[in-house]
Amino acid sequence: MISPSTGRAVAPTDTPPGTTTTTTPPPAGSCTATYRTTQQWGDRFNGEVTITAGSSAITSWTAAVTVTAPQRVSATWNGTPSWDSSGNVMTMKPNGNGNLAAGASTTFGFTVMANGQWANPTVSCRTP
Repeated sequence: MISPSTGRAVAPTDTPPGTTTTTTPPPAGSCTATYRTTQQWGDRFNGEVTITAGSSAITSWTAAVTVTAPQRVSATWNGTPSWDSSGNVMTMKPNGNGNLAAGASTTFGFTVMANGQWANPTVSCRTP
C-alpha cells in the first residue's frame, strides 16, 4: 500500500480492514461484541464476532448483527441465526448452552454478499 504521508510503498498492517476493538472490559453479568473482517473477495466478505463475558460468568448471550442494505448474510457458522423481516438484522444465539466464564470469549462468523455496499456490519451483545 502507499503511505498517504510519504507517498512511498509500505507494508500493510496486520489488522484487517474494518477491525474494531473494545478497550474497556464489560461489566459483571454482561457481554460485549467485537467485529472484524477476516477475508474479502470481489463480491463478498467474511466477518467474525467475538463475544466476551464481563467480570462475572454468563450463562447465555444473544448478539445482533446489522448489515447495510443491499448487503445480505449468505452463510453463518458457530451459532444459530435468525433474521428480522427486513433481512438486515441477524440475531445470533450460541450453539449449545452459551456459558462463558468471567472474561472468557467465543466467536461466530458469517459471509456477507456485499451487493456493492462494503460498510462493516454493526454488532452488539446482551445477556438474558
